[in-house]
Amino acid sequence: MASYDNAYSRFIAFAKIVLPLAALGILSTLFLIAREPGRHTGPNIPFSDVDVDELAREQRLGAPNYAGMTSDGTAIEMTAETARPDPDNPERTFASPVHAVLDLPDGTRAVVSARTGTLDRSADNVVLEGDAVVTTSSGYRMQSQRIVAALGETDLVSNGPVTGDGPPGHLEAGSMRLTADPEAPGQYLLVFKNGVRLIYHPNQ
Repeated sequence: MASYDNAYSRFIAFAKIVLPLAALGILSTLFLIAREPGRHTGPNIPFSDVDVDELAREQRLGAPNYAGMTSDGTAIEMTAETARPDPDNPERTFASPVHAVLDLPDGTRAVVSARTGTLDRSADNVVLEGDAVVTTSSGYRMQSQRIVAALGETDLVSNGPVTGDGPPGHLEAGSMRLTADPEAPGQYLLVFKNGVRLIYHPNQ
């Protein structure tokens, strides 16, 4: 019985020394495997290719809003998802996409939307480009690639082809302009010029 107790005591003493050393050896092996190149089997950590210097240079504004009043009383409000200043011209701001609302004094409303917009304070206008669409409360919906809206007075111009629909029917023209009627103060005209083509719908 005494010999059994001595053997058991020696075993316990041996285990107190060997087991901690074995644990340290296992941990060291794990660290070595983790650091060894080409042996990593866990999920890769995604990294975004972001140019930090470019982000610092480009000042961006989220959900910008512009509101103003023309000299003849039209209220203009423009919103966009993002906007950034032109680094070469402090008077110019780029925005996209753009949504503009013009409330005319005669009660007419014109809504313009486009992929991009350039607000130029020195020219006192905003240029709307890329699938620009004008919708009026009088029933017109016209599309053009480029529309220029003045900020100082009610003047909405497309000098390029326009196409769309209105109360008379389907319209195509080389240009379009929404402006004050020079012969009737307080009234406004939507004028189509340059090869106007109308497909008349009697039902309308």
